[in-house]
Amino acid sequence: MVTLLLILFSVIMSILVFEGSNTYKKILDDKNSEENARIAMSFINMKIKQNDIAGKITVENKNDFGNTIIISYGGEEEGLFSYIYFKNNALFECYSDGELNDELSTKIVDIKNGKIEKVNDYLIKIQLDENLRTLNRFCSIRTGFERNSKQ
Repeated sequence: MVTLLLILFSVIMSILVFEGSNTYKKILDDKNSEENARIAMSFINMKIKQNDIAGKITVENKNDFGNTIIISYGGEEEGLFSYIYFKNNALFECYSDGELNDELSTKIVDIKNGKIEKVNDYLIKIQLDENLRTLNRFCSIRTGFERNSKQ
């Protein structure tokens, strides 16, 4: 009888440890997913705010890459471009002196599903679908807004 109770106790403890481990892993995955979404939103917003110059930020559909934010630089970086896009469940940036190229792209962060959409000349919508939640952020291009409000 004592041996049977020890075996039952061991089985129950093993099940509890296994279930606790699975729960902890799910919590960590959810936390990492939310952190990645925050990083992606912050990265895109920072890039737009850093380069907010009239006519230098556009959103275009680049076939295999979908809607892509294109930032053209001036000054010492004249002729260089940053392409920001979602592909293969990740956010990528390509810094190039020509067209968008997968080989020159750098993965910024893993994102399950991201979309970029141009709302109008001064507003870009970023949508991330993570863990059954949809996060939306609107990034405004101030120079675009000022240009349009003066007309």
